[in-house]
Amino acid sequence: MTERGQNNSPGASKTRRTFLLLLPLGFLTGALTSLAAASFRFLRPRITLASDKWIDVAPVADISGTAPLPKKIVVEHVFGWALTTEERNVFVLPAKNNQVLSAICPHEGCEVAWDKNTNRFSCPCHESFFAADGSKLSGPARRGLDSLPSRQQDGRLQVQYQTIAQNPKA
Repeated sequence: MTERGQNNSPGASKTRRTFLLLLPLGFLTGALTSLAAASFRFLRPRITLASDKWIDVAPVADISGTAPLPKKIVVEHVFGWALTTEERNVFVLPAKNNQVLSAICPHEGCEVAWDKNTNRFSCPCHESFFAADGSKLSGPARRGLDSLPSRQQDGRLQVQYQTIAQNPKA
């Protein structure tokens, strides 16, 4: 022992060095574990992201005709603490009791367009084609366009927007 009560023996010095070496490694391990857990929670793939909110599409009185009608809706997404809004396209089928179809191709997620000349939906990315009712005509897509839950409430057509997995294996 020294005058101030400190132990300067070689064993005590080695223990302090080991502690000072392990302390930052412990903090680093804790931080990396927290980051990995958060990444797993927020980045894991999901099959369906469905909203329980009903979103207004259009007044029912404005929906008529036989051709699909393109409409834009605003969808809210919550990721962790962040709330984002995105504008999404959907198609209303007046001839099928105002059924609402997603404008997302089920092959790889590109946005389809209605072609009045050929009377079909076409995907510009990989040449999938869909009939006026959304059923698959040709191309690499494994199914037709996805129908979204819809209802008529207070004279307005409403939809629950969903993001559905693209081209899952059967």
